[in-house]
Order: sequence, then structure tokens, then C-alpha cells
Amino acid sequence: MKLEHFGMAEPGDCRVVFSASAAELEAAVQAEQAAPDAPADEEELLTNAVNRAILEGFSPLFAQLMEEHHLTPVTDPDFELLAVNRAEGFRAGAEFFCLPPLELGRYTGFVQPIQPRPIRKLTLELEINRHHGDEDRAADEAGKLALRRRVAQEIYKTRCAQAETLAERELIYQLGGEVKGTLPKQLVAGNYFAEQREFNLRLQANNVNFDQYLKVRNQTVEQFRAELHAGAEQKLRGRLGLLLVAEKEQLWPTEAEVDAALAGWKGERTFPSNDRRKLRQGIASQRAAAFVRAHSTLTPPPRSRRSSRPQSDCSSAPSGPNKQTDKQKWDARSLRTSHFVCVWLRSPRPRTGCCRAWRRSRPAPAVRRDRPARRCGRPS
Repeated sequence: MKLEHFGMAEPGDCRVVFSASAAELEAAVQAEQAAPDAPADEEELLTNAVNRAILEGFSPLFAQLMEEHHLTPVTDPDFELLAVNRAEGFRAGAEFFCLPPLELGRYTGFVQPIQPRPIRKLTLELEINRHHGDEDRAADEAGKLALRRRVAQEIYKTRCAQAETLAERELIYQLGGEVKGTLPKQLVAGNYFAEQREFNLRLQANNVNFDQYLKVRNQTVEQFRAELHAGAEQKLRGRLGLLLVAEKEQLWPTEAEVDAALAGWKGERTFPSNDRRKLRQGIASQRAAAFVRAHSTLTPPPRSRRSSRPQSDCSSAPSGPNKQTDKQKWDARSLRTSHFVCVWLRSPRPRTGCCRAWRRSRPAPAVRRDRPARRCGRPS
């Protein structure tokens, strides 16, 4: 396989053109035909042979480019077939992005508070219903109160650990604000669309409509896109900043460490030189993130009783069990046995399986005398 052209459309945007001889293509065709699931179609066979030849023969060219031009690729190469002829070989192109010339400001001394999410009363009752139902039914009033305090402390401890993980990510986000320089436009655009897909998946997982999200955030579509684009670019700068920190602090792994990690790696493999590049950068990024974390400050969360006290699900919910009306009183036995959960909104009517019985208790509306009563379609 021969390298024909290498250039950059802009700093960090690398373009490569290479070719393979007819002998290399024929060897790949023979290997595909010897495979147990060899395609019968000639065009499909030729396509698989080109892919096999690229994955087996492009690795030395990729390593040569990194060494000669002192490149630090940050993405996998994207290949494009330009021409193919079984009698002459094929010609293909590859595009990948490398670390552009960037300036790194400070990368220590960041401050980020750990902010666990508050515990709602509904969350606490669901946790007790799922994992401590028998204990709750057998306990007296003092036992029930002690059980809720213990479960609330367990939930608060878990949420503190989750909040610490989020705070460490925010440190890398702050690091991205210290990385100055121009990024390749296509790299920024691809990262933005990846963030957009991830956001759409989160909306689908939570069954939230995009219009409802905008209404709650009081944003327009243009404002949302601008905010998402700015956040995606700063996250990208943070990831690139970790490589710059690893370069400054000499945190890159040795070849022996990369070999050991490659032996037990279960990720998606491409070709050898690119796989080694990804593992090497992954180890360096982890070490750089640990370095930034060790030289920054995470403000600990509050540890008072008020921090772990469960909050009400809504401002309109009753503040205590003795202040509830008959229609708003929770039946603990039905809460443990039913799959429906009462969510308190503006209306005092509970949305549970007992709604039908509650509606029947309401007085029937008076029938107007000026029109005949319509018969129900149900059989008597």
C-alpha cells in the first residue's frame, strides 16, 4: 500500500490519499473467498476485499504519518473509496482529526461544589416499598421513623457519590475553558451532533417532549441550540485539554503498559496502530484527569440532618400526615400493593387506581328536562 498525498484542509483536519496494487487486492479477495460466509455477489465480494485490505495495510501508513508529521490523532480515520478495479487495484482516501495548535492556561486550582440532589418524600416511600416492605409493615411508629431515617441516609450517601462524579466532570469542563485556539470546524460540528443525539435519547428515556422542555427552560429553539453548541465545544476542549496536561506533566504510558492494556482490551478494534493510539490516549487522559482532580478543590456536600431530610414532592402536597384531608390521605397498604403511584400536582384528586371509586362518590349531575336522556350503549 502506497501513500500518494497528505494535507490539511485546516489545522487539525487531515486528509490522506493512498492506493493498493492489484496483487494486494487479489490477496484480499482470496482471503474473503476462503471465509466460511463468503458473499456470492461479485460487487459485495470486492467491497469486503477492499475493507480487509485497508484494515490490514493502512496501519503502517498511519503510524508513518504520526511519526513523520508529529501528529496526535484524536478520531478514527473515515475512509472513502475513490476508484477500484480488480485488474489494477484500488485508490482510497481517509480523513481524520488530530490535535490542533492549542494553548493551555491554568489546569490546577479549580473549585467545584458537590451538590447532591434533594430527596423527595415519594422517592423515600418507593425505596421502602421496594426493599423494606416487610420491615415497614412489622414496625411500630418509632420503628417506621427510624427506618425512614436510615433509608434516607443510604439514599443521601448514594447521591453524594453520584454528585462527586458529576463534580469531577465539571472540573474537566472548567479545564475546557482554559484551552484557547481554533478547532477544526468539522470536528466541532461532529461533536455537536453527537451531543444532540445524546440529548434526544435522554428526552426519550424520560418521556419528555422537546416543546415541554423548552417551555420549562423558558428558551427558544435558537437559544437552546446556541447553548448546546457552546457546551459541546467546551466539553471537546476539555477532552483535548487532558491530552495537553498529559504532555506537560509527562503522563503518557510506556509501550509495555500499552501492550498490557491491549491484551485485555474488549473494545471495538480497527487496525493495530489506531488501536494502540486510542489506548495510549485513554490511559493518558485518565491520568491527566486524576492530576487535575488532585490539584483542585471539591467542596464537600452538607452533612447536617436537614440535608438528608426528605422533601415534599410538590409545594401543594400536605406537609404532614395529620394535615391531610380524607381525599389526600395516602393508604400505606395500597401504596405497597399497587403499581400506581400518587403524584401530587395542582389538583387534590389522586391519580391512582381508586379514582373510579372516588368519582362514584360524587353527586350525579342533574338531567336537563329540555332534552331526553341518552341511553348508555352498555348492555344492562
